[in-house]
Amino acid sequence: MPKQGLPLAMPKRIDTPDYWMDEFRLGSEDMDALYGHALDAAAPLEIDELAVALVRQHVERLTAVHRPRPDDRSIVYLPSARFEEGQRLVFPALGAASGVVEAVRPGNNPAYGDYSVIRVRLGDRGPVREFASAITWEHALTQAALQADPEALAAAYAPLVAPRLADELQSDREWASFGNRWVLRALLPKVDAGHRNLAEAVVMLAGEPLPTGRIADEIDLAVDAPPVLRAMALDIALQADGRFRNVGAHESPLWALKS
Repeated sequence: MPKQGLPLAMPKRIDTPDYWMDEFRLGSEDMDALYGHALDAAAPLEIDELAVALVRQHVERLTAVHRPRPDDRSIVYLPSARFEEGQRLVFPALGAASGVVEAVRPGNNPAYGDYSVIRVRLGDRGPVREFASAITWEHALTQAALQADPEALAAAYAPLVAPRLADELQSDREWASFGNRWVLRALLPKVDAGHRNLAEAVVMLAGEPLPTGRIADEIDLAVDAPPVLRAMALDIALQADGRFRNVGAHESPLWALKS
């Protein structure tokens, strides 16, 4: 055990399930990138599609940390490198978190041979963790980050991220959902009480459940907006209105009036 009682940390590789299940945390950079992706798409997206985009963008950002930046004095943490007190390090496998080396001591695990342990405070007032350094055994952390294929990792690990992403979006007022599809509220046309009252009349006169698109056309809802956004806005509005019930599937709603 390390003499100072702190757990010796070795960031998990980004090409392993352990990283995405245990170490990955949704940060503001991830959410900002996802917002931009959804804005560019300008259409509702399945949670699985969003998770793929999230993982891909996260991997691209982590691997970009390894590229030299002349204006950045931070040093990328490599298990094989030696570090000194006062150096600022950046940890690609920890979401590009950075910290300052507060102390360096010899490692004391004979199984690993000669190596050092650096004591790092993450952030300005964050937690203190200890990391191995100057290791002489083979470690693939950096190679995995440099050679990571964002598309392949997105396909492999998006299913692990999707449930947590759905929980995050559920609590974010900038996002709205219907079924398993999500969209930015800023993209949706407004559906007011007048539109909902007209929708009630349209369904009542039809005497049968109607698809969203037909209702939107009948009430002249945001005729200049893309049809997919008109339909999504109306689906969300009717779902929240106690007069209506969806008797179809989430993928192809049919709206009826509650008796």
